[in-house]
Amino acid sequence: MKCAGSSLPAPEPLGTIVAVTAVLGLRIGETLAFRKSDVGFAGHVNHIRQSGDAATRQVQAVKSKASSADLPMPSGLERRLKAHMARHDAALLFVNRRARPFSANKLRTRQLHPLLDRLGIERGGFHSLRHGAASSLLADGATPVVVQGQLRHSDARITLGIYGHVIDDEQRNAVQTRSARLVH
Repeated sequence: MKCAGSSLPAPEPLGTIVAVTAVLGLRIGETLAFRKSDVGFAGHVNHIRQSGDAATRQVQAVKSKASSADLPMPSGLERRLKAHMARHDAALLFVNRRARPFSANKLRTRQLHPLLDRLGIERGGFHSLRHGAASSLLADGATPVVVQGQLRHSDARITLGIYGHVIDDEQRNAVQTRSARLVH
């Protein structure tokens, strides 16, 4: 993955981890517990069924019943996952050199933060990718119910209340567009 506005690529597997997390809006534990068997190339769908515990790295059930879902797989992510899977042969898609699930904390401090520093981007964690996915989907015109489904929330109010950030001049543009329709 190349970061926006830069020719500096993220090292692998960090680039693919960021792509999966940002495109699908997953929690980092869900990304790190993603299995080859969860990737459905034939149906262009990803099955989200488990998550990794941040403290123990143990794979466990997802956060809630609503969190277990099938999510659409866009073609760009499909290509990236195929390339990643061709290079790695483990049941989990993302494992360290000892074939153990990554520690989200170590991945953030040892790989993500140094990359952000090199790019001159304010430090953030993997959860900001989830926030970005929700905000971008809403800004692109997806309904709150669609974003709720993608993030797998049990209630759309959670999606809007926590993840529905106003981006730049989006609110001003929305009011301007509304005004143009009503006031001549």
